[in-house]
Amino acid sequence: MNCGINIQFFSRIIGMKKAAELVSKAGFQYLDYTPPVNDDNWECVMREDLKIFEEEGLKVHQTHAPFNRYGTYGERFNLCMERAMEATAAMGAKYIAVHGDEFDFNSYEFTSERAFLNNYELFRPYVEQAEKIGYKLGFETVFDDCGKRRYTSLSDELKKLILSFESKNAVCCWDFGHANVSFGKKQAEIIRDFGSLIECTHLHDNVGNDSHQMPMTGDINWTEIIPALKGTGFNGVMSVEYAHGESPLYMAEDFLKLTKKSVDYIMSL
Repeated sequence: MNCGINIQFFSRIIGMKKAAELVSKAGFQYLDYTPPVNDDNWECVMREDLKIFEEEGLKVHQTHAPFNRYGTYGERFNLCMERAMEATAAMGAKYIAVHGDEFDFNSYEFTSERAFLNNYELFRPYVEQAEKIGYKLGFETVFDDCGKRRYTSLSDELKKLILSFESKNAVCCWDFGHANVSFGKKQAEIIRDFGSLIECTHLHDNVGNDSHQMPMTGDINWTEIIPALKGTGFNGVMSVEYAHGESPLYMAEDFLKLTKKSVDYIMSL
C-alpha cells in the first residue's frame, strides 16, 4: 500500500506550490485532486497545478467528480462532469471518484429502482469513456443526509449499480468515514462482501457523523477493518480526504507529518 492525500484541503489556505512542497516533505507520494471544473479557466489552472506536482515528484492518483445533490453546479453539472473526465485523462489519474446518488427530488418521488435507473443512465456514458481512455470510475460509499434517502447509501444498492455496468472500469471507492456513518460496526463485513470491487479509497475518521477527522482520532475500528481490506487483495493507495475546517501555514507541516504517521500505522495493521 501507498499513501495519498487530497491536496486542496491545504492549498486553499497556503497555495498550491507550498502545499505540494509540504505534502511531499511529509512523505506522501500520491494526490487526490479536484479539478476546478466550475471555472472557465479550469484547464489552465489544472495544467499549472500538474506542473507543480511534477516538480515535487507527486503523482495524481485519483480525482473527484462534481456532485449535484446540494445544487452546487445547477445546470452546469453535465458540463462540469465532462470537464472532470477530461482532467482525469489529462493528469494521467487512475481513478475518478463519483457519487452514484444523483436524483431529481423535485420531479419524482424517490424509489430505489427509479434512482438506480437515473444513475445508470447518467454514468453509463462516462464508464464507456473511461474504458476507451483507461481510467476507472470509483463509486463511493455514501450515507443518507438532508432528511432524504440517498441512493447507494445501502451497500446492496452500491454494489448493484457498480455491477450493472459490467465493466472493469466501474469499481468502488471505499470511503471509510462515510461507511462508518452508514454501516457502523458492520463495515468490515461489508468490505469482505465487496471484495475486489474496492480499488481506491478515501481515508478519514469520525464518531458517527461525517466530520472527516484525522485517521485514528474517531471510533472506526481500524484493527478489524484493515485486515478485512487486505483480505480482499487490496494493495492500492490509502488516500486521506480532509473536508472541513482549514490548516494554516503555521501548523500545516506538523499536521501533515502527524497525518502521515497515522496512515503508516493503519497500513501496518
